[in-house]
Amino acid sequence: MIFGMTFYQLAWLFVIYSFLGWCVEVIYHAVTWGEVTNRGFLNGPVCPVYGFGVVSVFALINLIQPEGTQMSDLLVYVFGVILATLIELVAGWLLDICFHARWWDYSKQPFNFRGYICLEFSLIWGFAILFVVRIFQKYIDKLITGHDSSVLGWTILVILYVVYFVDFVVTVAVIRGFNKKLGQLDKLSGDLRIVSDKVSEKLGETTIETAQNIGEGRVQAALAKAELRDRVDSLKDSLSTSEMKEKVSSLKDSLS
Repeated sequence: MIFGMTFYQLAWLFVIYSFLGWCVEVIYHAVTWGEVTNRGFLNGPVCPVYGFGVVSVFALINLIQPEGTQMSDLLVYVFGVILATLIELVAGWLLDICFHARWWDYSKQPFNFRGYICLEFSLIWGFAILFVVRIFQKYIDKLITGHDSSVLGWTILVILYVVYFVDFVVTVAVIRGFNKKLGQLDKLSGDLRIVSDKVSEKLGETTIETAQNIGEGRVQAALAKAELRDRVDSLKDSLSTSEMKEKVSSLKDSLS
C-alpha cells in the first residue's frame, strides 16, 4: 500500500485524472476563446499536472486522516487549494526554466505571482478538488477497485504508461530542438498527436456548439419575454379602454 492506495489504484488514478484534466483544459479554452485547441504539454490527450495534483491530494488525505474517520469538507477544500497552488507554481516554474515556455499565464489576473498562480484559480481548484473527493471519485473507485489481479487491467496500464513515457521523451526532444537532427522525431510526434487532435477537435466543437445553443436559447427566451410583455401591455390598454367605455355608458344612462 502507498499512502492508503495500492500501486494499481495509484497508477490508474494518475492516468485517468491526467486525461480528464486535459479534457477540462480543452473545454475551458473552447468556452473562453471559442477555439478548438489541443491543450497540454505532451502530444497525447493528457495533462500530467492534473494527475499528479489529484494523486497528491488523496495521498495527503490518507496520510493525515485517522482510520475510520472522514476529513471535513473545509479541510479538504483548504488542502486542495494549498496543494493545487503549490503544484501549479512548481510545474509552471519548471516548464518555464527548462523549456522557456509557458502553458498557462495568469499575469493579467489580479493577485497573481509571476503569472504562475493567481488567487482566483487557486480558489477554483479547491472547489474542484472537493468535488472530486466527495462526489466524483466514488465512480472512479468502482472502475478500478478490486481489479488488481486483472491481467487485462495490468496489460492496458502497462501499454498506457509505455505510450506516456515515449510521448514524454519525444516531446522533450522536440522542444529541446533534437528533432532538427533526428527527422523521425517529427513524424513520431505527429503520430502521437493524431489521437489527441481528433479528441480535442470533437470535444471542442461539441462544447462550442453547446455554448452557442445555450446563447441562442437565451436570446429566444429574452425575445419571448419581451413579446409577452408587449402583449400584457396591450391587454392592459384594451382593458383600460373597455372599462372607460363602460363608465361613459353608465354615466349617460344615469343622466338620462
